[in-house]
Amino acid sequence: MPDPVVVSIPHETVNDETVRILSWRFASGSQVQKDELICEAETSKAVMEIHAPEGGTLIYAVSVGDEVPVGDPICEIFPDGQLAPPAELRHASTNGRSQGSLLPPSLEPARLTPLALKVAAEFGVDISEFAPGTLVRQKDVLRKAGRLPREEERVSAPARVPAKTARIISGAVDWEELPRRKIVEGGNLAAGQASSVSSFVSTVCRAPGLRARTAKMGFGAVAFNALIVFESARLLRKYPVFNAVFDGSRIGRYREVNVGWAIDGGAKLVVPVVREADRKTIAEIAAAMQEQLEGYLGDSLAPADFSGGTFTVTDLSGDGISFFQPLISQGQSAILGVGSDRSQREEVFYLTLAFDHQLTEGRTASRFLTELRDRLEAHSTLETDAAVAAEPFCVLCHRGPQELAGIRAILLKSEMPSGFVCSICVAGWL
Repeated sequence: MPDPVVVSIPHETVNDETVRILSWRFASGSQVQKDELICEAETSKAVMEIHAPEGGTLIYAVSVGDEVPVGDPICEIFPDGQLAPPAELRHASTNGRSQGSLLPPSLEPARLTPLALKVAAEFGVDISEFAPGTLVRQKDVLRKAGRLPREEERVSAPARVPAKTARIISGAVDWEELPRRKIVEGGNLAAGQASSVSSFVSTVCRAPGLRARTAKMGFGAVAFNALIVFESARLLRKYPVFNAVFDGSRIGRYREVNVGWAIDGGAKLVVPVVREADRKTIAEIAAAMQEQLEGYLGDSLAPADFSGGTFTVTDLSGDGISFFQPLISQGQSAILGVGSDRSQREEVFYLTLAFDHQLTEGRTASRFLTELRDRLEAHSTLETDAAVAAEPFCVLCHRGPQELAGIRAILLKSEMPSGFVCSICVAGWL
């Protein structure tokens, strides 16, 4: 007799440690068809849909409102014709979550991250005690060993307990629950600050025609941010220390450059990710960002849109904010903040790079920021009129010969991509 199919929260599309079950579309014990929507779960950024991988009888393992670790099972689907025993006999429940033997005997043992294996050996933790089919992280091992600091426990379960007890200053207080996204976001940022030594460098970018020029490039509302992402991504190949993660005594340099960009249209702050941004043209980046912006406005962004970010850009220049200190997110080593001053005759931009001082120093951060400033200032001098459209230009950054000469670069004939590519973009492209 075939084993029941176990349905779990997938690792591949969720950055969070946990998700919250929002709804079941069928009652436990109902017949479902393959690919039917059976459950909705809330991450910190979006609502994810879970579909039935096979048809059969659906049996819940968790309830609406439960907080479920990513990778944990949420239900079983028994093949047609196979009788499912009552759920209460199959699953013993603790704190509203199933703790019984949900998984079929054929499921593979728990998979531990390399750091989790190292910590398990250090503290003598029996790895066979972890549930089969789950992904075990460092803090899971530390928790089992009784070595997880209290503050870290609070961060790892942000939806269950407050991080700190509030000190009431005066008078009565009207309490309201924060949205889960803010709680998880706060936990991620707190974890990022706890594991990094944040430093900041800033510079002034005098590019008065930059915003007007990007508006003429035909890339829609995201054109300015697309240019920032484009130039930042290529510099991250030259300065991989800002596309990295700190782990105790080690640095991990990400193989991909996946740039997250903050969107806040008033409803909520989200950070969708442009994957492999260092290998895309401005037009390709703008197209991806425009699609994500439309998804944000239509509330249709999926968890996959937020996964895998290795560097972040946050732009407050449209709000007239000059300097601010952006917070490094968990799992990253740097974030770029963009501000502006509209009180001057010509708009001036302020670039701030927050970076983890455990991985590098201010001089390297200054070089990154100076090169980014120079690239943006060179863009601001470019023309977009039809009269100069016939002149050769870099198909990646849209600079012409005159602007490239000012930054000691030249145009090179290219077959892939077709046209001309400047020497600066060639270094970033490769």
